[in-house]
Amino acid sequence: MKTMYFLTLFIVCFSCTSRQSDNHISDKYRIEDELFIAKHTEALQQEILRRTVKYTDMPIENSRVYFGSDSLTTFFLMDITSKPRLIFCFSANTCPPCVEKAIDLTKAIFTDYLVNEQIIITGDYPLRLRDNCYGKRMLTGINAPVEEIEAPFFFVLDENFKISFLHIFNKTNPDLTKIYLEEILKKIL
Repeated sequence: MKTMYFLTLFIVCFSCTSRQSDNHISDKYRIEDELFIAKHTEALQQEILRRTVKYTDMPIENSRVYFGSDSLTTFFLMDITSKPRLIFCFSANTCPPCVEKAIDLTKAIFTDYLVNEQIIITGDYPLRLRDNCYGKRMLTGINAPVEEIEAPFFFVLDENFKISFLHIFNKTNPDLTKIYLEEILKKIL
C-alpha cells in the first residue's frame, strides 16, 4: 500500500513538473514567434515606405489605353484624367486574399464602388478576366510599376500624369488601407 501511495505521489509530482516545463517551453516558443512576427512586420513596413517614396511623383505616360478586353476601342489616358481618378493596381502574381481584402475595404468606403467611374482597376491580369475584374472593367495599357510592387496598391492620377497619394496595401495592418481610402474619399473624390 505504501508503495502504491509513493508511486502515485511520484507520478503526480512528475506530471506537475512536466506540465510546468511544457508551459515554460510553450511560452518560450510563443515569445520567439512574436519576435519573428514583429521583425517581419517591421521589415515589411520599411519596404513599403521605401517603395512609396520611390514611386511617389513618378510620371505616368499618356499612352493609349482601353477598358476590358475591347482593344479596338482605345483612347489616350488624358481623356479620363480631367478629374482625379483612384487607380487600384495589382499583379496577377499578387496574393488573392490581399487583393480581395483591398477590394472589400474599397467597397465598404465607396458604397457606389460598382458605378463610380473615378475608381479604376488596372494591372497585368489575364485578358479573359478583364471585362469583370471585381465588378469593374479593367483599364489596360497604363504604365504603372505593377511588377515591381508585389502587393496591391492605390494611387491618384490626375491631369499632371504623376503618381500621387500612393498607398501600398499592408497585409499585416489592413486598417491603414481603410484610413487611406477614407481620406481619399474626403480629399479627392
